[in-house]
Amino acid sequence: MSALARLAIVATLLAAPAWSKEARDPGYSPDEAASVAEMHALEAEIGADKRAFIEEQLGLTLQEDARFWPIYDAHQEALLAFNQRRLDNIMKYARAYNADALDDATATAIAEEALDLERDEARQMEHTFHKLRRAVPVAKAVQYLQVESKLRAIVRFEQAAQVPFIR
Repeated sequence: MSALARLAIVATLLAAPAWSKEARDPGYSPDEAASVAEMHALEAEIGADKRAFIEEQLGLTLQEDARFWPIYDAHQEALLAFNQRRLDNIMKYARAYNADALDDATATAIAEEALDLERDEARQMEHTFHKLRRAVPVAKAVQYLQVESKLRAIVRFEQAAQVPFIR
């Protein structure tokens, strides 16, 4: 299975289980906990495929390789935290949606968290770019950002397709 296909699976796992009627408890329900555990296992598996895909795309020299991967690894750790925040926000929305309890205050809190998350991710990408441009040629730093952005766009599209509009 290709790295891109696996990333799409992760996106589906992030969003789809949240819409079951059992997903109403303040903490993760057993179904949610199982889905989250499966998501984390897939993230670990995909991580190696993603790394190989990025390595293939960038064609780093040995010197660039030694400087690039520590920055990449730190960025991936930050992305995992963003993924968890997004999952928590999706589940909060799902619980309110399923319970027909999406009042103005809840909707506002969910929207504000989604917007904060977008800003924080953009700041993280900028931070990573500034580190990378000092470590590898700028063209390769930009190429990495392009690849990362495209992969995340695929995941985000899959998530968005699973989340129903507010009613």
